[in-house]
Amino acid sequence: MSKKLEFHCDNFRVNYVNNPGYSSANMSNYHAHDTYELYYLCNGERSYYVNGQRYYVKRGEIVLINRNIIHKTSTTNVPDYERIVLQIPEEFLTANELNDIDLTECFNYTTPVVSLDKKYQSIIESILFNILDELKTRPMGYRSAIQTYITQALIHIHRHALSANHKLVQKTSVDKKIYDVVSYIGNNYMHDITLPLLSDQFHVSKSHLSRTFKKVTGLTIVEYLNAVRIGHAQKLLRNTSISISKISFDTGFNNISHFNRTFKKVTGYSPTEFRKVQQSKFPLKASV
Repeated sequence: MSKKLEFHCDNFRVNYVNNPGYSSANMSNYHAHDTYELYYLCNGERSYYVNGQRYYVKRGEIVLINRNIIHKTSTTNVPDYERIVLQIPEEFLTANELNDIDLTECFNYTTPVVSLDKKYQSIIESILFNILDELKTRPMGYRSAIQTYITQALIHIHRHALSANHKLVQKTSVDKKIYDVVSYIGNNYMHDITLPLLSDQFHVSKSHLSRTFKKVTGLTIVEYLNAVRIGHAQKLLRNTSISISKISFDTGFNNISHFNRTFKKVTGYSPTEFRKVQQSKFPLKASV
């Protein structure tokens, strides 16, 4: 029997899924978050797409996604799919002044997939399930406990990754430019964003920006912008009772008809259908 849990604490989110047998669960649309994402595969196998590049993720592997990076997952023919996903706001990584490690470096390896040996699998699984338990029961000091667990997990991951010769990304000037564009979109998706505006903002020709953006991210600027906007709309539909028309406006769509069409194209659901399905799985009272 499938099991799904989801809990929130401020902008922090943990999502647990366990699907015994063969799963048809797919994340059909690319999306991005303004949070860091830690995806741990407890069992099974998944295809993970990051900026248009495909990775095969197996049991005991972690995927670390930087903020505002487009990604999605899909199923393979391997049964017994189980995973935990953390969406970690930046303040959770920077609230404690750590002098000898930058926790955000864990989301900046040349490959987003880190394979753990059995020792580190046991450590990370224990930490992640402790985080899940903290949010289930919410004892005194649970928020601080979660931040401590996240710090411990990332220190272990970083030690293991560096010992296994995972290198940090050394961005070229082109990569840096596109990363700046991606960050701009992530911070301003609610406003009117056009190719001419981005061209002027970043002092690069429209044709060069379009071509380079697609090469680096795997998506066109419009596809990327829509994915970011729809991702934020999904979060609002899932976690709030805000009206669909206001969500449309708040996520940068110029009219609700355009929003409805784009949402359906990207997710396969209308906004109303998506809210109904998601809130039947994860009632709002469970996410407060």
